[in-house]
Amino acid sequence: MEAIKRQALATFRNHNGFEENLSVLISLMNKLTSNDVNLDHRLLNNPVGNNWAPVTYVGILDNEHFTISMFVLRQGSKLPLHDHPLMHGVCKVVHGKVRMRNFSFIGDPLSTLVEGTVMVTRDGDREVTATDPAVVLSPTRGNIHEISALDGPAAFVDVLAPPYKSLIVGYGPRPCHYYLELDSEGEDAQKLIKIADHPEYWTDIAPYLGP
Repeated sequence: MEAIKRQALATFRNHNGFEENLSVLISLMNKLTSNDVNLDHRLLNNPVGNNWAPVTYVGILDNEHFTISMFVLRQGSKLPLHDHPLMHGVCKVVHGKVRMRNFSFIGDPLSTLVEGTVMVTRDGDREVTATDPAVVLSPTRGNIHEISALDGPAAFVDVLAPPYKSLIVGYGPRPCHYYLELDSEGEDAQKLIKIADHPEYWTDIAPYLGP
C-alpha cells in the first residue's frame, strides 16, 4: 500500500510523465489484495437490526492531489450511478465480486457541471472479482458508473484524482452527481438525468487499519 501511495503522488502531483506514471500505478493496483489494506472482515457482515448502512467508507489517504479510499459493500448493496467530474480513477476489487455498469460521455464532460441531463454511451456491464485487474476511468471514458455487490459482500479500493470538492476553475468545488437512466437514444446512446441524492444509498465510516 505504501508503494501505491508514493506512486499516486508521483502520478498526480504534476503532469510530467503522466501516462508512464499512471501505467506504473495501475500495475501496482493490479496486485493489491485485502491483506495489503488489512481489510476488517467484520465489516462484511450485515449488522443486527434494520438501520445499518449498505456501504461502509474507509478513508486511506486524502490530500490536495488525490484520495485513496476503500468501500465495503454488504450483500445486495451498491454504489448508485455517479460521476467523477474531470477525474482519473483506478479501482481494484479486493474482496468478493461486483458488477460494474460503465458509461462514457458523448460530449464535453464540462457540460455535465451545468446541465441537468447528459448523453452517454453504454460501455457494458462487467463482473469483476478480486483476481481481476484494476478498472480504470478517465475524464471521458467510463466516468459514470454503478457498482453492485454480487453473490455476497464485496470490497474495493479506489484512487481518484483530483479529489472531490477540489476546485474546478470557473465552476467551483468538484461535485459528485448521482443519476437516473432515461430512455435510450439509440443502440448505444443513453440519456441520464441528475438527481440530488439517492435515497437508498448512504454510508457509515470505519477506520483504516492498514499501513
